[in-house]
Amino acid sequence: MKRISLPARGFTMVELMIVVSLIAILAAIAIPGYQKFTAKSRRTEMFTSMSKMRLYFKNIHDGQGTFSTPQTLPAGATSAVNPSSTIPPGQAGPWITDASGWLDVTGVPEGAIKMRYWYTMGADSGGSVHDITLQACGTFPGFGAPTLPCNGSMTGNYLYTEVFHGNGTSDITEVPAF
Repeated sequence: MKRISLPARGFTMVELMIVVSLIAILAAIAIPGYQKFTAKSRRTEMFTSMSKMRLYFKNIHDGQGTFSTPQTLPAGATSAVNPSSTIPPGQAGPWITDASGWLDVTGVPEGAIKMRYWYTMGADSGGSVHDITLQACGTFPGFGAPTLPCNGSMTGNYLYTEVFHGNGTSDITEVPAF
């Protein structure tokens, strides 16, 4: 009985290396795009939350003529960081409704909150406060290590600062800029 040898089937090492290289190139293109998409979605969450806070404070200022009322903080005071600054930015944390300065704030974020929020009342101007600084800190994938000082010992790699004026205008700073 004569044995017939069939040609070897399968892939050569070169063919496998080409396929692995193509997958690596596709991943190198896709991963930064995904990280940017994730950062933009967290930023959108932050803009929605800031918009609600802005509306809350604008209604107070329109009704009382000042941002500082018995329901808010006194001039120059800073609210507690919410969610707690003991949970690093980028990790989900629950909103604390009874934290200092947040008791009556409406439209607060819901669910797993990855950004950290706080606000600082402006200076007293003849018994009224006409400026408030709203801030948010986060850690976005692909933005580098969280070395940007945010509030106290808390660090992130993204910081949003908005000085909101009683007349409805704002001065906004983002680090890094989008």
